[in-house]
Amino acid sequence: MAASPTLSIVDYVVIAATLTVPLGMGVYLAVKGRKRNTKEEYLLGGRKLHVLPVTLSLFVTFMSSTSLIGMPAETFTTGINFILHVIAIGMSYFIGIFTVVPIMHTLQVTSMYEYFRLRFQSPFLWLFVTVVGMFQKVVFTAVVLLSPAVSIQTATGLPFWVSVFIVGLVGIVYTSIGGIRGVVLVDVFQAAIIMFGIFIVLVKGVHEVGGLDTTWALAKEGGRIPPVDFDPDPRVRHSFWALTFGGLFTFFGYTFDQSAIQRICAIPKMSGAKLVYGLNIFIVSTYIICVCFMGIVAYSYFATIGCDPFKAGILTNSNQVMPYFVMKIFEDFPGMAGIYLATIFSGALSTISSITNGLAANTIEDLLKGPFEKCGTSESVKLLTAKLAVWFYGGVCIGLAFLLKDLPGTIIQTAIALLGACGGPIVGTYFLGALFPWTNKIGAIVGVLVALALNIWLSVGATLYGQPPVRLPPAPGNSCDIIIPSNMTSPYTTTTPAITSTLSSSDVPTADPKGTVFDISYQDYGLIGWLLAVFVGSIVSLATCRMYPRIKDERFLFPFVRPLWRIKDSEKTEQQENGHVGLTQKGGDVWSTTL
Repeated sequence: MAASPTLSIVDYVVIAATLTVPLGMGVYLAVKGRKRNTKEEYLLGGRKLHVLPVTLSLFVTFMSSTSLIGMPAETFTTGINFILHVIAIGMSYFIGIFTVVPIMHTLQVTSMYEYFRLRFQSPFLWLFVTVVGMFQKVVFTAVVLLSPAVSIQTATGLPFWVSVFIVGLVGIVYTSIGGIRGVVLVDVFQAAIIMFGIFIVLVKGVHEVGGLDTTWALAKEGGRIPPVDFDPDPRVRHSFWALTFGGLFTFFGYTFDQSAIQRICAIPKMSGAKLVYGLNIFIVSTYIICVCFMGIVAYSYFATIGCDPFKAGILTNSNQVMPYFVMKIFEDFPGMAGIYLATIFSGALSTISSITNGLAANTIEDLLKGPFEKCGTSESVKLLTAKLAVWFYGGVCIGLAFLLKDLPGTIIQTAIALLGACGGPIVGTYFLGALFPWTNKIGAIVGVLVALALNIWLSVGATLYGQPPVRLPPAPGNSCDIIIPSNMTSPYTTTTPAITSTLSSSDVPTADPKGTVFDISYQDYGLIGWLLAVFVGSIVSLATCRMYPRIKDERFLFPFVRPLWRIKDSEKTEQQENGHVGLTQKGGDVWSTTL
């Protein structure tokens, strides 16, 4: 049996440089900006960041290592249809230009959750959505940490904990000392690495297969180019409707996200903030198409050499596909595999840094805002608290990654399911408040609780009772040795594994797409949460409308609904006395209000 490909010294140097450069950038910005050491400078860059760096930063924040590993794994095992997700992402950013940017940039908030306090005047709702949102970000970051760990373990055999600890620690250090300016600057560097890494893998992979025509033909022959499924049944995992409309409401969780809000509020003009979202439509769409096609190239490559790594037992988890594929095609080119692995590290670092910085902002502006105001806390103490918060949340994410290392399915499915389950109800509550001036805090609270409870029920039920996704047949050929040990299950078998040398498509497990309610596509969790939060919140608000007057400040509503409701901007009063609407409210202490 041929020896598995390994990394060279050059590869290790490339990876080390990828980890070292961000630290240097963080130290440089910390020294350069030591005279501007304020909370606003640390969390928002003094609201003076530029469009292009912020655009690239927003891109790499969400298109993390989970997509670099998970999306090719999806197209390798279930086909190219996952690429339809690009429609959802494009629509989400486009709608965000007219919904998220106008309100959030006008309010000039530091935390996205401040909107719920200002709009609904409810400390309970404010605290609840803050905690849920922060929990989702912590778990998501832990999932992101899995990607480089899986990759480096596949490529080198390095223990799982080493990769998790190194990547997590590097991200924490440069984020804590450099603030949002350090995060954005490093993101630009990492965006360049990611783009170059994807480019060289696609070019080399297609060349190894024999060209684009051959790549596409082999993938089609192997079932990786299936027809689009227009079945409206929500239990079809990757139907057109699940990937587009379901994906749209799930991806709203990125568009209306703390990291996104921090970046658009850090840009001086609203036109610049809208441009950031507009540019990301094209950048992210191109990225999604490329990474999805990488899975197709990987399949065609293994079909060409006649060796499917899963059928052979070389790999046991679909998240290992891309690292192994890259190691194979670059085994005679020192440094090239290191560049690809550097893209995965870069994707993980960008997400970790952005999210931990955002969690620090939530801690200062949401969790500790009341106590800080009561105690008259100084800016220096708030700044120190923010830096310590980065270390705290980073440590929690590292620890949680060890608990999640055996997650079933692809990393991207876990990330999207989590985003939709938690993000859908929160985004739905935001739309509830921004669409209808007569909705109130009672409706918002009941709506988000019902939506979140149902989504949790569906998510847990899917994990325990849902059917696994149907894998397509493996790549043809038996040119590699079968090395499945007696205690390991091949992804393509449903019985007790045995050493075999042939496997037909009939061996692939089949599942009835018309399963139970727990087989609803994970892509639809965001849509379900959004609909329930808006519908239930509206009904309850109508039932309790006499208890609370409708709002009269147009800045809490989407610009396109203001003429419909004929809102007169007559209550800017006390809120404008502070310079912008986002800091105080009538009644003083925001923590003393009921609910």
